[in-house]
Amino acid sequence: MRIVYFTDTYNPEVNGVTNTLSKLGAYLGEQRIHHTIFAPAYEDENTFHRENQHSLYRNLYRFRGLKTRLSPESRLAFPSFREIDEICDKFRPDLVHVTTEMGIGFRGMRYALSRKLPLVMSYHTNYGEYLRYFNLEFLRPVLERYLAWFYRFAHRVLAPSRHTLEDLFRRQYRNLGIWSRGIDAALFNPGYRNEDLRNRIGKGKFIFLYAGRLSPEKNLDMLLYAAAEFERRFPGKTAFVFTGDGPCTETIRRQNLPNAVLTGFKRGRELSEIYASADCFAFPSGTETFGNAALEAMASGLPVAGVASGGVTDFLSHGSNALLCPEGSREAFLENLVTLMEDSELRRNLAEKARKTALARDWNRVFDGLLNTYAGVIEEQRRYWQRAS
Repeated sequence: MRIVYFTDTYNPEVNGVTNTLSKLGAYLGEQRIHHTIFAPAYEDENTFHRENQHSLYRNLYRFRGLKTRLSPESRLAFPSFREIDEICDKFRPDLVHVTTEMGIGFRGMRYALSRKLPLVMSYHTNYGEYLRYFNLEFLRPVLERYLAWFYRFAHRVLAPSRHTLEDLFRRQYRNLGIWSRGIDAALFNPGYRNEDLRNRIGKGKFIFLYAGRLSPEKNLDMLLYAAAEFERRFPGKTAFVFTGDGPCTETIRRQNLPNAVLTGFKRGRELSEIYASADCFAFPSGTETFGNAALEAMASGLPVAGVASGGVTDFLSHGSNALLCPEGSREAFLENLVTLMEDSELRRNLAEKARKTALARDWNRVFDGLLNTYAGVIEEQRRYWQRAS
């Protein structure tokens, strides 16, 4: 099997899509499956500066793109159709997998259609919900029409969670399937707890952690409200750690909260240590199509305070492995955080069950299922063209 991937986001950008593609690339290499990736170039990252990278089973082609106001860490690239055609025709793929809907993703869709190749698309981001957080709700009808048009060409549309799949079905998307997410239990585990790090963050303090994009759609106003209330009720007793970056970074800094700690983006061991060294994961986002960060926290041994909305509901269960509140209910979210800080036995029980939940999600099993999906789509299309001829 030879697979070509088209994505508008890739390393070194940090998000759920890039994390998943990184894990997938390693898996495909281990399985000796030839694959080609088309992705943006990030000119400010010397490590990833080379336009084209080749290894035994992978070709990576990068194309320079533009920064956008809504997501300045991203790049929107528009490689020429001719260049894409020449590279892909030489590679001779059996299947095209498009992971995003913009410049490079659009070219992937167009190439698959022009060559009558099996086409898989994966849905990762609920753009329609995001617009309301940026005062762009008026664009939603146009965006929804474009996405519905774009995804109708796929022979399979893969959602990361059952919640997202059901949402797509209600919006009349068809040919749906599940491509869930796994966890690297070696990278995210309680063994990375670092007391020196805890002391640097706030010696003797209860540490709440948020990890992910610092952006309005993550409902960070709920977390900032909680941080202010904790400082009022329990002065000097807590630290609210924000790990990540995004358009809300300066907003958080301007709040001048004495218990707020901004760490910026962290990767590798540093990220593992931050997770394992916290006391509770505070995740107010209700717009996740899956919620990788929550799963990473669970694998790291943290109890989770979240919201009962979005893809996280596939694996978070109130009172079993997490405490959940209605989306947007900042008072309920605050009280769940207070409960977790004050009840050590509850924290311990939730953390134990959360880790068991996370460890049941193995990446290899997830990717084995993806390859089975590919094989099924290839066979479906082979039979279709046999009948058509």
